[in-house]
Amino acid sequence: MSRGIEARQGFTLLEVMVAVTILAISLTVMMHFTGNTLIASGRAERMTVATMLAREKITEMEVQLAKAMKGGEFPEERSEDGEFDEPFDDFRWRMEIRKVELPAPVTGEKGSIQDVVSSQLTKEIAKSVRELALTVSWGELGEEQTVKVTTHIVKL
Repeated sequence: MSRGIEARQGFTLLEVMVAVTILAISLTVMMHFTGNTLIASGRAERMTVATMLAREKITEMEVQLAKAMKGGEFPEERSEDGEFDEPFDDFRWRMEIRKVELPAPVTGEKGSIQDVVSSQLTKEIAKSVRELALTVSWGELGEEQTVKVTTHIVKL
């Protein structure tokens, strides 16, 4: 055997250092992506929880308003807020009921039949339609996050 082959049986220190450097950079990049994935996954989970809580609360409000409407009441403008029970006590909610007021369409001449009908229709809508807006909010990564759900209640 020749002496050159025996001298080349292992890795040099430079080759090992380059390999360790490449490995360190690769692991750092992978850890960064893994961290971002965990943050995104946690955010998606909290968003799903907030959406389900909003669905539950708005359904509860709709049932209360339906019972009140059966008794002859129609909700006026108001707002309420509160927190959810354990284990969701870090989520808060705010509910607002508002009259729906549409702008009267421009029909041309003031006092025309179209103008009178459209303004009367706008008044009737304001008397018989309410907007129920529910906002669920929570703190995440030092910022306020929200989910907003809106529905309408009609008195027929």
